[in-house]
Amino acid sequence: MKLLPLCVFWCLWFLNFFTRASFSPVLPLIEGSLSISHGEAGGFVTSYSLGYAVTLLIAGRFVPTWGYKRTVAAGITGIGLTLIALQWVEHYFAFHILFLLLGLASGAYIPSIVSIITETYDHKEWGKVIGLHDSAASAAIFSAPILIAFGLHFLPWKGILLLLGIACLILPLLFWRVSIEPQPKLSLRGSHYLTLFRRKPIWIMAVLCILSSAANMGVYSMLPLYLINERGMEYAFASNLVGISRIGGIAIQVFIGFFVDRYGYRRILFFSLLTTGLSTLSLSLVPSFSLLLITLFIQAALSLAFFPVALAAIAKLTSPEERPMGIGAIISSGVIFGMGGAPLLLGIIADRFSFQVGILWMGVLTTLSSLMVRGLKDD
Repeated sequence: MKLLPLCVFWCLWFLNFFTRASFSPVLPLIEGSLSISHGEAGGFVTSYSLGYAVTLLIAGRFVPTWGYKRTVAAGITGIGLTLIALQWVEHYFAFHILFLLLGLASGAYIPSIVSIITETYDHKEWGKVIGLHDSAASAAIFSAPILIAFGLHFLPWKGILLLLGIACLILPLLFWRVSIEPQPKLSLRGSHYLTLFRRKPIWIMAVLCILSSAANMGVYSMLPLYLINERGMEYAFASNLVGISRIGGIAIQVFIGFFVDRYGYRRILFFSLLTTGLSTLSLSLVPSFSLLLITLFIQAALSLAFFPVALAAIAKLTSPEERPMGIGAIISSGVIFGMGGAPLLLGIIADRFSFQVGILWMGVLTTLSSLMVRGLKDD
């Protein structure tokens, strides 16, 4: 297994996902400084998700024409430039515009990098490599609240994001040297998303991705607000707890790829959806502080198992030529309706009822979605 390219890919995905994961500890600060409601704060994540999904769809269709390496490098560079521009934003609608631009830049990565990975490594190693690569997301989710809470002792939150933006301008230079450009063997002429979504496994994966994204990043984005406003925790403690709880996800994503290669993606998808749903609804029901801590760690680890399995499944359900479109269509569905829609919906439900009610129903729906795995073909 080639380690240097994998390390560089890992760092790129870490930076990309760290930007997204930073919303969780930063949202309460933005909400307080702008004096806005929970629903309005969740709307920033929705703006990001819309931009992310648009780029996923466009890049998924046209990345073979643009170039895989060029698309990755342009996206990471765009993240850096947007984070630098964020230093001068002070108004509510300006934040929406910058979050939208940040999503547009971030969405270019996944449709391109999966094709680069499957071109670089043998198909027998796809589960392991994609799992190891996706552990960068868990590392980002784990470290973002902790690093931001620590960094706030020395810098304003915008200063922390400025340093992240500078790193995003540097790393693409190394990526360009170590990566290879995939060469599709067939023309994509005539291929489009309507044809892709006529295939039952594609829309099943899209629905599963929506619910998993909602249970994972959707809940994660609003979790500090839930812990602070409904569980009575202090801001610093809640932010650190949310970050530390994600440490189990790193191990899950490292090892899940080995299980996919051994047992097949259907079994692992079913297990990840079932356990994620049950742990999510438990997060809203546990009465005591000690049980809340245990459930939080379990839910955080299990909810991260879905995504490397899903990417490996998409790689096996699609041909090399249609793989970017498949990834773009499925992941963008999860981003729009799961990662983007869930925080907005949870914020609205919290304003009318409570976060507890929203998280409960999120867990119920995710649990029931595990039955849909039966509609996917065998490995």
